[in-house]
Order: sequence, then structure tokens, then C-alpha cells
Amino acid sequence: MKTSNILNKVNTMVAISAAIACTFIFSQAHAATDNIEVVAEMTNTRPGNLTITPNGRMILSQQPLDVPELRVVEVMANGELQPFPTLDWADGPDKGDVGFAAVIGVHTSTDGIVWILDMGSATSQAKLVGWDSVNNRLHKIIPIDKSATVDNSFLQDFAIDEKREQIYIADTTLGNLFGEIKSAFVVVDLQSGASRRVLQAHPKLMPPKHTVVINGSVLGAKREDGSKEPIYLGLNPIAIDYQYEWVYFGTVNGSELFRMPAAQLANESNDDNALAAQIELYGEKRPSDGITIDKDGTVYAGDVENSAVGIVTKNGFKTIAKDKALLSWPDGFAIDHGWLYVTQNQLHLTAPLNEGEAQGTKPYRILRMKLTN
Repeated sequence: MKTSNILNKVNTMVAISAAIACTFIFSQAHAATDNIEVVAEMTNTRPGNLTITPNGRMILSQQPLDVPELRVVEVMANGELQPFPTLDWADGPDKGDVGFAAVIGVHTSTDGIVWILDMGSATSQAKLVGWDSVNNRLHKIIPIDKSATVDNSFLQDFAIDEKREQIYIADTTLGNLFGEIKSAFVVVDLQSGASRRVLQAHPKLMPPKHTVVINGSVLGAKREDGSKEPIYLGLNPIAIDYQYEWVYFGTVNGSELFRMPAAQLANESNDDNALAAQIELYGEKRPSDGITIDKDGTVYAGDVENSAVGIVTKNGFKTIAKDKALLSWPDGFAIDHGWLYVTQNQLHLTAPLNEGEAQGTKPYRILRMKLTN
């Protein structure tokens, strides 16, 4: 089953009609708790991931499960959402000349290129689109080779290795939602455009049989026959340090964060056995979606079971913020000028992940926390 068909099926399950645009309530970063500030509230579409460009532009993907009309937006200083990079790109491939089909992963390189990962659809190939946010023009389009994906690929998040001009994509696959779990890295060469699939179904990329429970509710699917089953999601959290030395990664259900040398992942001559030998355990995390790393090498991660955000260390997981309402499924992360930005979207309360019941309560939020380390 193609990813596009899977997304269509998921969208049908969610039964959310496409909204014209998100309603966005912008606040002056008012304090919500001692260490969490609400930057903005969204009253329609869930936020996905976010990135902040070197000149301060905030770019946000909108969660595909909500069938957004605008796949990617820019959050303006006055709180308005503007299609990014243009309306023709943001409103999908079925309108105009170009368009994103479904987007979660967005990141910015140090030269201001916003890289957007389009998961694709039945009629639109998965691709990476680089947009020059400084000169406001298209930088590059890189189609993802079909040989680097599988039938239930779910190209979630990615890390940019500027030293080697590579992008490392976490292909979660759709876990046990649809098809067989085959989590893998997709490595894309930004110069040649070539893409390759590595470490498919390696144990450290596969989810443990840990049932995620949030406020008493199981992260689970409801099958067509009415039966219910816990969901297990593999490789998803991924980030690279500022020195482009280590790629950090983990699974959604897992409580371990691993890392491997970026130079080894970029090396085409390494087969899966050689790559596997380079993986090492870094530290303890919690079941999580996104992660990020600051300039000092501190790894920040969500804790979806406890509605929290924390630091992954070699000596354990240290919670730095916890709020049952504000941090209900912390998803995407970004760091800018000493602030840790987080999207919160109650993803576990969408019907596909909540045993068939849609129970999310708006608004969804963009939050931030002042980094003190």
C-alpha cells in the first residue's frame, strides 16, 4: 500500500474536513507556568514541526492527519499564518503548478535554506524541497528515489549534515498501523540527489513492545473488525550535533537514545553490518516524538507519557518542564537565541492513534522555554 493511500485511509478515519486555514491566536509569549511560555495557540489545525531561520523567520508544518489546506506556513510577527514558501507550494499538488502533498519534517541550514520533506502522494513523488529564505527563491528539488522507500514508508523527520552535504531521513514506516514495520534511514546526497535506504529493520531502529499509555489511554489502533491493538512506532526522533559529528536517534515507543558517527552514515561503502557496528547507546530517554540538540551538545526530548520535556544524558533522563495540558504530546523542537521551542498537538488523541476515538481539545500550541544550561 502506498504512503499516499495510507494517508488517505488515515484521513478518512480521522474524518476531518480540510479547513481553509488555521485560526491562530498570537500571544506576547505570556508565562503559562514558571518555565513554559505560550507563544501561540492554534484553534484549527495541529502544528507539526517547526524551524526558525537564521534571520528569525518561524516556519511551521501542519499535521497531515488534520488534512490542512496549507501544508507549510510562516508564522508572522503579528500572528498571521502565511503560506510558505508560496501559496502554490503550500496548497498542495492538486492546485497550480507545484505543491507539497504531506509535510511534517522542516529544518533550516545555517545559510538559510529551509528544507521541507514532502512525504508524497499517489500522484506526487516524495521529495525534499530547499527554499532560500534569504533571497526568497527556490534552491533545489530532490526527488526521493522509489528504491529508497517501501510501500508503507512514512518519511517523518530528518537531520541536515552540512559538512558532508547529506540529509538523513527517519523512515518510521507506519508501524503496525498498516503493513510490516520496516524502519530505516534514507540517506540523501544533496549534491548528486541520490538516495539510498540503510539499516532497514535493524533492532535499534525497531520499536520495543512497550505499550505507550498517556493519562490512562493506550496509544492504539482500532481495526476494521472492531478489535484494538497497541501501536508500535520505530525510528522517528533524529538530530545531528552542531559539529556534524554524531547523528542521534531513537524510536517513539522506546526509552533508549542511540547515536552513530555521521561520517559513517554518509559513507556509501558501508553496508548494513558495518553501519550497525558503529551504533552506540547514548542515554535514557522516554517514549517520544521529536528531539533536538543545542550548541553545547545537550539533547532535548519529549516525554509523551508524562506530558513533559527533558534532557537526555548518559546518566539518565532529566525532566525540565512538565504540564499535563500545555505539553500534551510535545512534538517538534527548535532552538533559537537561548530558547527551546516546542509544538504541542495532542497527536495521541487523533482517532488513528486513540483506538478510533477523536478526543483532542483545542487549542494546540507553540511553546518555548528559556535554556539555562
